[in-house]
Amino acid sequence: MAKNSYRGIPIKDRDVAHIRAALAGQDKYVADQFLALHDYARRKSLGLSRLSSETRIGTGILSPCFNGQYDKGDYNAIARRIETFFWRLDQKALYGGLREFKETALAKSLWAAFEKTRIIRRIQVIQGPEQVGKTRAAREYATRNNSGRTIYNMLSGGTKAGCGNFIWNTAEDLGLPYTVSLREKRLRIRQSLEACDLFFIDEAHLCFTWHDKAQRDFWDYIRTDIFADGARGVVIMATNQDMLQGLQAWRRRCGYNVGQLLGRMRNEIMVIDPAEDILLEDVQLLVQRYYKPGKKTLRRLHHIAIQPQLGHFGLITDVMNEAWTKAKSKKRKLDDNTVDQTAEETMKVLKDRKELYE
Repeated sequence: MAKNSYRGIPIKDRDVAHIRAALAGQDKYVADQFLALHDYARRKSLGLSRLSSETRIGTGILSPCFNGQYDKGDYNAIARRIETFFWRLDQKALYGGLREFKETALAKSLWAAFEKTRIIRRIQVIQGPEQVGKTRAAREYATRNNSGRTIYNMLSGGTKAGCGNFIWNTAEDLGLPYTVSLREKRLRIRQSLEACDLFFIDEAHLCFTWHDKAQRDFWDYIRTDIFADGARGVVIMATNQDMLQGLQAWRRRCGYNVGQLLGRMRNEIMVIDPAEDILLEDVQLLVQRYYKPGKKTLRRLHHIAIQPQLGHFGLITDVMNEAWTKAKSKKRKLDDNTVDQTAEETMKVLKDRKELYE
């Protein structure tokens, strides 16, 4: 096999032979670490950029390493960083951090909206507070409906982000080589999306932090290339943001014809209200990842989960992780007393920070 015959093949699509061939000149420790990272990328369906983000090892390092061309670098040093990355994953298990997906009632409600959008091929806006499971539900749905049919993309914030970043990430999700130009990416994305019938755009509210021209390019691209006159459904998810108000403010500022978008959107915006949509049974599902709670403790955790501006499911996970760590440090099983005590301490801390939420 030629040294660079696998260049341009996404990491998640390479096989073990590619990795072994690229690292043929390295010792067993180095090869084992990169093979473990390659296996992780395949299991998680991660492209090079996402893998870099998770490991905190730059693409400018990972790419030549996986291609066997990191000639001026220290493979052993990178292998140690990979080993540290997997050690951190093990620590998550020690300190809680249980991330396995649970089919909550809220997740199933979102899935129903996703499936309807797939069928009717409109643009569906979904809005809600942070940490209610929108992203987890979308990613899980995309994983279960893959094979090119469902694409998930998360926007980047900041004035320097924009439509180019969105196109770049979409190209990576579709397995396109990261070496081709942006213009070429657009052409290949159109071709690759022919099999796609649902496209997720998460953290969509972040587009309002971009420059006006970047927003114009983004919405035009969504309309012409992603939605493509009903070629597929599009789900736009936003956190703590009324998307229509955001579009209206932007229209007043730059004169964009928002009607081009509204005419393609569903009239019904799906708005998640934690007080109504987070059920006791949902909290129970999440807590039972750690232990089986008593009814009183469960009701208390549910009451915490529906409080506005406090993190909802994310806050419950924080409480459970801290309680888990306390129990582990004392070498005993997790129980209601530990969870209740941790919840009380957590809420006291948040109460002292009340002004931050007002």
